[in-house]
Formats: sequence, structure tokens, C-alpha cells
Amino acid sequence: MAGKRVSGDPSSSALRPAQAELVAIPGGTFVLRVEHRVREGRCPLFDHGPRPVTIRPFLLGRTAVTNAQFAAFLADTAYQPADSRNFLRHWVDGEPPDGQGEHPVVWVSPRDAEAYACWAGLRLPTDEEWQWASQGPHALPWPWGRAFDRTLCNSSGTGTTAVEAFPAGASPYGCLDMAGNTWEWTDPEWDDGWHRWRLLRGGSYYTAQGSFWYAESGPCPNNAHLRFLLMSEGLNRCGTVGFRCSSDHRAAAGAR
Repeated sequence: MAGKRVSGDPSSSALRPAQAELVAIPGGTFVLRVEHRVREGRCPLFDHGPRPVTIRPFLLGRTAVTNAQFAAFLADTAYQPADSRNFLRHWVDGEPPDGQGEHPVVWVSPRDAEAYACWAGLRLPTDEEWQWASQGPHALPWPWGRAFDRTLCNSSGTGTTAVEAFPAGASPYGCLDMAGNTWEWTDPEWDDGWHRWRLLRGGSYYTAQGSFWYAESGPCPNNAHLRFLLMSEGLNRCGTVGFRCSSDHRAAAGAR
């Protein structure tokens, strides 16, 4: 049974350009081909291709949202999730860890990410938009080219790195960390009547070892995503999952 999209509409709030550096992603049509990570089996969705997908021009965060940017959101809104289990679990006394202000924020659920995006007048990118921005019109296997190169991304297995740490690993449109460092939430949320889930993109710095059933990780190619089954908010937060924001408006402030 195919799932249905259940996400809400993007916020109409004014964009806060200080909180989001966005790059213009041109529209285009490409053949969508997506591989599922092995542990999931067959995902009950029709749209893994190959099929043509047309993307309208949009804006996408050049980087994932950082700890410092998320801290600015909290200071401005006093946001507190209804279920705070594991919320910003890596922070110390309500502050980002020393020296990690420019690392991607993690331990945030899709609801936390959407709250930030709403505040910034943005939204989460769709799975299709994310792939188009990472592979470009030439369907690159990796954001930077056709061969994997561990020097162009965070695949160390020891923790997150600053979002500007790998400039040579940029995608064709200049977006950073689209492979490795952290997985990223995408829109929409799906519901097939039995399960709810989101699709994650990009892979992370961490590679689990020891069991076929562990979620495959490490940096992931542009045509791979992970089906993340949603449970409680506390269990939806992970130390290897962050997010970046997008917008439909080409003229929005912050585009370069």
C-alpha cells in the first residue's frame, strides 16, 4: 500500500537570513532512481523509480542547521517540545558543547526541525529536491563527482565536524555535507496505516558494525535514502541526524 503525505504547509513567516544561508537551486527534470538501505526490505512507496521528476526552482541551505543557529532559535522563541526526552542530548547546561557551535545540530526530531524552519520562514526539503540538489543535472553518484573520496566528507566515525570543514566536497550547486557528517530529515512524513516514517538522506560520520539489522551508515551516495520509522519523539531524536532548510521563494533574502 502506498503511503500518503501528511506534512503541514510551510510557514509564511518572514525569512531570517542571519539564521539560514541559502543557495538557489535551478529547476529541472531528472530520472529518479533511489536505492533503499538493505535492512529495510521493500518500502511501500511507488516512487523509487526509475521515473521522471520535475523540480521547480527552490532555495536550499548551503549547510545543515548548526548548534549556534538552533541556539538563536531557542533564545528567540523559548521553544520547548511537548516530549523533551533526548532533546539536544549532547548540549551542556542548555548550551552547545564547547567548540561545536558550527557543528550540525543533532538530537532533534522532525517536529523540532519543523519548528525551527517555521521560525525561519522556511521548510524542510523534499526527498526529491534533496537528491536533485546533491547530484545535479549530470546525476553524479556523489556530491563532488563520480568516485567516493573519504577526504571530501566526514566519514571518521568519531563525531560531527564543522559544517564548513569540507568545502571541496560541495555539491554541483555549492551545498556542503550532502554525504557524511549527519543524516538529514526530509519532507514529507508518510503514513501507510500501519507505520509512519520519514526518509533520511546523506549518511553520517558513524558506521555501525556487527549486525545485518543495524542501519547502514557512513557517507551515502546521492541515490540512497534510509526509511526511518517514527515512534515517540524521544526515540525520533538521534545523535547522527540533523537537517537543513529550504524555501519555495527564489527571491527570498539570503540567496546568493
